[in-house]
Amino acid sequence: MKRGCFETLLFAVVVVAVFGFSTYFWFNFFVRGQSLPTPNLIGKPVAEAKALCLDAGVNLVVDPSHKRNSDKVPAGYVAWQNRDAGATSFIKRGATIKVELSAGPLVIRVPDLDGQSSRTALLRLGQQNLKMGNLTYVDGVSNKDGIIAAEPPAGTVVAAQTPISLLVNVPSAGNGYVMPDLIDHPLEAVRLSLEARGLHVTTVKFEAYPGIADGIIIRQFPLRGARVSGRDAISVVVSKSEETNIVQQPGGTM
Repeated sequence: MKRGCFETLLFAVVVVAVFGFSTYFWFNFFVRGQSLPTPNLIGKPVAEAKALCLDAGVNLVVDPSHKRNSDKVPAGYVAWQNRDAGATSFIKRGATIKVELSAGPLVIRVPDLDGQSSRTALLRLGQQNLKMGNLTYVDGVSNKDGIIAAEPPAGTVVAAQTPISLLVNVPSAGNGYVMPDLIDHPLEAVRLSLEARGLHVTTVKFEAYPGIADGIIIRQFPLRGARVSGRDAISVVVSKSEETNIVQQPGGTM
């Protein structure tokens, strides 16, 4: 009884082994026998790529509508193929390999940023794969605001991620003043006096303050004695008979 079970088990092992060997043999004979490693066409001129494909019995199709920039593959040579090359990647005879050619290295030129803001310049440089270099601001050296010079200059061919330094002209601040004491003065009179000197009250907040008539300045910023110019924002708090959170911008009425 035991001998019969052993013989049956041995027979089953032999059958499995024979089946596995047979499957492997016929797979290599019929499948891999009709296939071969995919040729590596990268870096080859078109004529050589065609010859390699002809020897392998496969078709070569060059995509005329797409080219790829490459620092390593010369222009007109194969820069990409749609099948991985190598002994682990097989291709059947009669199949097709599609390739794209190199357009050579990517040529990057410094864009013309004349008259643009530093923020716009940062965005444009990023789009061109360049970096912002040093930013230097000058006051009133040109009749136009924004960028007035770049280094390297606009149109220069540069490598990717080259830093571009910019010279930015800003509006002239005009005359500088010492901030006067505005406390206890009427808002409208103060506003007119400041505007006559190119200064501007940008924010007005109203606040209840017993014992003081409406429209009188009770707090100010910048404080008395600070240096101010036409570029500085001046804010004040003005008395009002009832508490309110209203904030008045320039040009509003009391």
